[in-house]
Amino acid sequence: MTDQDRRRWDEKYRKDPGAATPAAILEKFWHLAPLGNAVDIACGNGRNSIFLAEKGFAVDAVDISTVATAKLTGRHPNIHVHCLDLDTWQMPEDCYTLVVNFRFLDRRLFPMILKGLKPGGVLIFESFIGKEKDVAFCLQPNELLHAFESLRIVYYEEKKSDAHHSDRFDQTAALVAIKIHPNVA
Repeated sequence: MTDQDRRRWDEKYRKDPGAATPAAILEKFWHLAPLGNAVDIACGNGRNSIFLAEKGFAVDAVDISTVATAKLTGRHPNIHVHCLDLDTWQMPEDCYTLVVNFRFLDRRLFPMILKGLKPGGVLIFESFIGKEKDVAFCLQPNELLHAFESLRIVYYEEKKSDAHHSDRFDQTAALVAIKIHPNVA
């Protein structure tokens, strides 16, 4: 991302702070993760970070928007806000019991997510499926499933989007998966 991207996201969050309630799939599956460190990738307004902090997780909330992260800073003592460019961010290895990623796609992060999860840790990921011309910033059918096939898949679904974002973003893919302990077959 660039400063231009940051300005675009800052403007978006000035105009529309986004939903206040956590993602439905997070509410349904968060309990599968052992309490510990969580990361909310591209956290935006922090709705999912706040939810997880209230459940007892220590949350790294990461986003490029200075507007979004400024509003989140100080809202909960369990949330550690990081305003940075995800194009250059390096996820620490073997650090998180829960990784959440909603409506953001950076395929460069896929291997880092796998390495960043502790054994027994949970990944909850939901993003848009796009048309072929949107391949740079949207998933393709079954792409998310195949990207994380080394994890134990608990839930996977591709469906029409519940929220109407545009005709281009009318489908989502959602995945919940657990990193298996190395000594478990």
